[in-house]
Amino acid sequence: MKTIKTILFVLMLCALLLLITIALMIPDHRYEQFLNQLNNTTHSTTQPPSPVTNTRTIPQQSTTTATTVMAAPAPIQQRVAPTSTASQATVADIEVINGMDWRLPSYAKRSRLGGLASETRGDDDYIAADFHIVRWDRTNPAPGVYNFDELENAIRSRPAQQIVLRLETYSKCETPDWALSQLRHTKAGTLIFWDAQYLKLLTPYIQEFAKRFAGKAQVVGVQLGIGDGEYRGDCRNFALKDGWGEFNMSPAQLSEAQNSFGLTPQILETSTKRIVDVYAAAFARNVWKLAFNNVDQYSWETIADPYNQKIPEIARYVLGKGLGNRDGQVEHWMRYIQRVYGMQVTPANNGTCSLGMDERIADRFAGRYWGTENEFYGDLDYVRAEHGSYQNQPYRFFVSSLRALQMRRNYSLLFARGMKKLDDPIYKTQAFLHYLDKTMGKQRANTPDVFILLGERYVADYRLPEYPERAECRTQDRVSFRSFGRWVTESSDSQPAMKVRMPASDKYWGQGFYLPTGVDYEYAARSSNRFGFNINDELIKTRCLSGCSVQVKLSYKDDSRTKLWINSTAGNTNTLITTGDGKVKTATFELSTTFNNQLQGQDLIVQTDGNPLSLMMLRINFLNP
Repeated sequence: MKTIKTILFVLMLCALLLLITIALMIPDHRYEQFLNQLNNTTHSTTQPPSPVTNTRTIPQQSTTTATTVMAAPAPIQQRVAPTSTASQATVADIEVINGMDWRLPSYAKRSRLGGLASETRGDDDYIAADFHIVRWDRTNPAPGVYNFDELENAIRSRPAQQIVLRLETYSKCETPDWALSQLRHTKAGTLIFWDAQYLKLLTPYIQEFAKRFAGKAQVVGVQLGIGDGEYRGDCRNFALKDGWGEFNMSPAQLSEAQNSFGLTPQILETSTKRIVDVYAAAFARNVWKLAFNNVDQYSWETIADPYNQKIPEIARYVLGKGLGNRDGQVEHWMRYIQRVYGMQVTPANNGTCSLGMDERIADRFAGRYWGTENEFYGDLDYVRAEHGSYQNQPYRFFVSSLRALQMRRNYSLLFARGMKKLDDPIYKTQAFLHYLDKTMGKQRANTPDVFILLGERYVADYRLPEYPERAECRTQDRVSFRSFGRWVTESSDSQPAMKVRMPASDKYWGQGFYLPTGVDYEYAARSSNRFGFNINDELIKTRCLSGCSVQVKLSYKDDSRTKLWINSTAGNTNTLITTGDGKVKTATFELSTTFNNQLQGQDLIVQTDGNPLSLMMLRINFLNP
């Protein structure tokens, strides 16, 4: 009997040790989930919903790029409770990570017409296109003699890359000697493009170039260089190049052009149209590849007024011919707000307006090269001189790139070498670059996501003369914008949150172009207990008329403890209990629902029970193509 008791004691001791060992091996967050579940059961009679079935898995942000990429952090296990309503959406667990979350559905691929371009032609896997400068003097050394071997070899050597290029035909420094002897130019070097002789000499070159390259599938964008050919000194020193063919003149150059070379507003319009006609005729059915560089303003100060009044007619003519466009400074993210770019200003509440996109304009230009440039990044002297410290770059690139997407820019030219080391634990620049690679150029039928960026950003009132409705969101000399997005809008009784300082001592981060006098800041979030969101109806008809499975990603500053959930026509999701640790986080809610404006005219409502949420951005992944 004593032996049996001893054996039983040993067995019980072994079992106890085994249980302790197993318990020690269980991760801490499983204990938290168990305790949270026990707590939820004690305080609510509603049972947690079942997980979604047949949902797709979103891959982690890539860590296999040619540059150093920060891996997506492990999910933060926060308390998740069922909401105290009888109607529950069918959802999986809520995932929370630190910083932004740029993951996309696995089906998301690069667009046929869209992506990031770089003049440094590196091996970064997020670069879709190489950018080339094609000089007139090097490719047309004598009348009727053409040599494009360098460009041809570059195209052949990188067959997987698309090609974006600019013809350098606007400065004395890039003009062949045989032609320069027959042409006039300003003191700074800009060719007098309104002279008939200029177009006479240039036309055969344009025609020859088009014959060789317009039909090449790899060539997707050709920027027209007209005017703006300044050099600060010796033409042999490329570092002294100040003009990039962007169809503009400084007031001093414009005065010289008028007084010494006979330029008038009417001559500007007529000569520009004639140059465009030559390009359009040469490119024929590939005219969509041509990008006119400026449909905004020709110059500034009083002398420019009659010339700027001609720009809308020039823009109408150029775009009517089927050409595309390239703006040049999306780094100034609230600069391009004119109607010609498809922008719409819609009064909201709290003395603010929303900046939207006219979908009719977006549809009209969808099949053209419609690019931008976002180049001023990297730890470089000239970048810091214009845009301030290196530390502000992750935020700058984040906001300006989202503006490019909102404007439906399908190509963005980067200085890729300057981007290699740029990263940030909040904005995750390297992962963001991969996100841009797969979202630029998308249309309603094939976009993997929609987004809206919240906050409060200020534009000097005098820059918005086209919009009388701005009076509803104007305070003194400033107009306040609460949001901009792509295929989703927002409404809320909210206040600005998460102030971002852009002081004069740090070059206003390059935003002095449009900031009102005395304003050196913006807000990166809005704070409210309730946000309503509405997805574009045409997109819903195309993508999920009968409902669809989505991931709703809320990026927020976790500055207070509160209960957070999402309401859709399927009901309420589980509730996330935030921690109030002050960190920027992204919570992902997965649900299957319909989007039919049934929630007081909205498709989704984000709500809190307690303290308000400081919401930076909402992004929705469509889990099915």
